[in-house]
Amino acid sequence: MDEPAAPSFVAHNIDPEADNAIHDDGVAQKFGFTGALVPGVELFAGAASALVAQGGPAWLANSQIALRFRRPVYDGERLLVESSGDELAVRGPDGEVRCVGTAQSTARRRDLQGCSGAPLPTQLQEQPTVGALGTVVERMQASDNEAYVDAIEESLSLYRDDAVAHPGLLLRLVNLLLMRNVALGPWIHTSSDCALIGAVTLPATMTVRGAVTELWTRNGHDYVRYDALVLADGQPVMEVDHTAIYRLAG
Repeated sequence: MDEPAAPSFVAHNIDPEADNAIHDDGVAQKFGFTGALVPGVELFAGAASALVAQGGPAWLANSQIALRFRRPVYDGERLLVESSGDELAVRGPDGEVRCVGTAQSTARRRDLQGCSGAPLPTQLQEQPTVGALGTVVERMQASDNEAYVDAIEESLSLYRDDAVAHPGLLLRLVNLLLMRNVALGPWIHTSSDCALIGAVTLPATMTVRGAVTELWTRNGHDYVRYDALVLADGQPVMEVDHTAIYRLAG
């Protein structure tokens, strides 16, 4: 009997005019890319959808998904999501591995005492510093979720029919945490290790607390690693170990 086809999704750059100019063709080309990069969040969203489609909605309330974004992905590319045991890979149409990671059906809870709920800075920091990040609070509506799943061409119906927040939409809040604290130019999300610990039914008030855990420079790029805790109406729903290049070389 033939093996079932690997799940796939089409990568979309859904915010070409976003504050992060790396998603603009002209800016991305200045840094040596062929064109605007598809955000890592949307690659995570596509991989997560494949896992939820295979394992059911329980994945949204208790699972661990980690992805490292190894190679650029461009708008319109169809990507294959491959899983073997706990190992996860996302391949481009050329067969090249674009993302690698792991996926498990049980979340690994972490000590996030550093995510203490500090206030947002009155002025954006020129660069991140180790320690607490200012807390972001956003009211999220079912219409926000519907617009997101339409933009990424999500095929699973529960996000529309049941107003369940898409995990990609939740991870976008973790990017927003950095953007609300630090003055950024073009920047690149490089990896996320996410514990999904509660499905979110919208509308809900979303709170994101965080703390920078590590800073370093590699090949001229400046990196930041930070923890983030996402809450819906005060209840924890996602824990994230998030890494980004906040300042690109050159």
